[in-house]
This record gives sequence, C-alpha cells and structure tokens, in this order.
Amino acid sequence: MVRRDKNIPWEVIIRKFKCEISEKEQAELDVWLADVENHARFQSWQSLWLSIMEENMRYVSNVDALWKRMEERMRKAEPRMFKLSLRSFRLYIAAVAVLFFLLFSFAGYMTAEWYKASDAVLAYSSLNGKSRICLPDSTFVWLNAGSTLEYFVSRWTKERNVRLDGEAYFEVAADPDRLFVVEGGGVVVKVHGTVFNMKAREKQDHVDVSLLSGLVVVENHGVSRSLNPGETAVCKKSVPSIEKKTTDVSISCLWAKESLRFEKKTIYELTGYLSEWYGMDIRLDPSLPTDQAYTFTITHESLEEVLCLIAKITPIEYVFDEDNTVRITRK
Repeated sequence: MVRRDKNIPWEVIIRKFKCEISEKEQAELDVWLADVENHARFQSWQSLWLSIMEENMRYVSNVDALWKRMEERMRKAEPRMFKLSLRSFRLYIAAVAVLFFLLFSFAGYMTAEWYKASDAVLAYSSLNGKSRICLPDSTFVWLNAGSTLEYFVSRWTKERNVRLDGEAYFEVAADPDRLFVVEGGGVVVKVHGTVFNMKAREKQDHVDVSLLSGLVVVENHGVSRSLNPGETAVCKKSVPSIEKKTTDVSISCLWAKESLRFEKKTIYELTGYLSEWYGMDIRLDPSLPTDQAYTFTITHESLEEVLCLIAKITPIEYVFDEDNTVRITRK
C-alpha cells in the first residue's frame, strides 16, 4: 500500500475516483483542494488514474482492481535514496549517455507510438433497457435502450469529447478548464457543467436537446444557439437550422427516472408521459372518454402491463404496430 499522509483525505479521494463520493465528502475535498500544493497533487493522481483507465480501452466495472493498480504505480513512483561509489557513478553517467543517444535516434518512432498509446475510446452500450454509467471525468450518464456512447480520452486536447447514437441524460461534472462536447446526428452540444437530455437516434430526421439546468450551446451545420433551462432545441439533420421551444423539459427526461407516479391523470395526459417513459409513439382515438382519472406508480412494468391495467378500468383496446407505435381505441 502507498504510505498514507494523515493530512490527506485518502478515503475521500478514492471515492472521488470511483464516482462514489457524497456531497458532504465533496465539500470536504474542495476545502483540501483550495491549497495550491494539494491541488497539484490531486491533478497528478487524477492523470495517473485516467492513464490506467485508458489502458483498458473499454468500460471496466471492477474499479477496486483499477485502484490497486494505481497504488502500485504510485508506490513505484515514490523517490528512493541510494548511494553510488565514484566508479558506479561514472558507469551510471555512461549508461545515461547511451540511453539518451538511443532515444534521440528513435525519437520519431517513439513519438508516434506515444501519440498512439495516449488516445483511447471508452465505449458504452445499453441494448436492453436503460443503464447508468460514470465517465472517467465523474460525469454521470443515463443511456436509453438501444443507445451507444463513446468517450474519447486524449492527453492532447482540453475537451472531453463524446459521441452519442440514441438518447442519453447527462449530469456533466463541472470543469471550467475542459469543455464537454457531445456530437450526435451531426449536432454538437458544448457545456462545462450542466444537466440536459439529448435524443439523437439514427432513424429520426431531427435531434432534440432539452436543458434542465446550466447553459449549453447547440450547433447544427454552422448555426449556433444557446439554451436556457426549460428550453428545447429541435435540430433538423438535413438543414442548418435550430428551433428553440419553451417546454416542460422534465417530461423529456422521465425515462431516466427509477419510478413514475401519476395522480388523477386522464388517459390523454398519461400518454405524453408514457411515450417518453417507454420511448414509443402512443396514438389515441379521439372518442376515448376524458372523465376517467388514473392514479398509479410505474417502476419496472412494461407498457403492455400498464395498458392492461387501464383496460380493466376503461373499455379500451390497444394494438402494437411494427413502427414502434401503439394505437388505443374505444372497445
């Protein structure tokens, strides 16, 4: 184990790297980081942690194993005192000279290999249902079903670059020195630290970006717009345009929640929420009654189970079409 300085909040730092830190511990860490020397130490350890993550090239769930590797690296990096005789010192100087010559001779090759080894792509997928992941920069992301995300790690850029295919809910870790950039369907979203939802599915002709908090800049084929909380940007993939709307952005993020509670909602009110929760287009027959109110909670139930429950209260029929559409009519 690495020698633990009692003045260093090791346990808090470990949980920070593992994305397990609480708000109280984060406040404690911020106080410790206020010291310039402590901040420099933390940056060094964070770089070491990211380099270990890069070597894996893919998402690794065993964070404890990665931390053990980091401790080994830190232990090897500790300075050691040793003594040399005059003869040994001369041999040491000669060896250093030879090594310097070899490194200089193969500088081009070594530089190319260094650049190659310094870049990595961490890939994440959510094939069956939604999933929650933590990126190396401590950003939390919820991936909707059928979505994939790539996180590009590089020592040569100050940006945190992400590529999205599908839908994702982001809680971006604040970092004023490193911009967080998401690309999906030709649309680019730039933030430093904020909460937003982005829907960029390949089969859709547009990309939607909904902002819950903070500030984002949306770019689409040369057109740029900034969003404020409560606004949604609708970007057509085929034309350089961005349409801003003031909407109930919480609805667009419903799918990322663990449960959904309804209190005295009509079937027309329900369908908007259910469409976002299940990612399906629900179409209602205009002749359906509006005087029936529903109160229930959804956790892991399927859409068919919910509709079956509604059918026991209201005489309805429903049909699932192949184009991800559900049609509900009066029975």
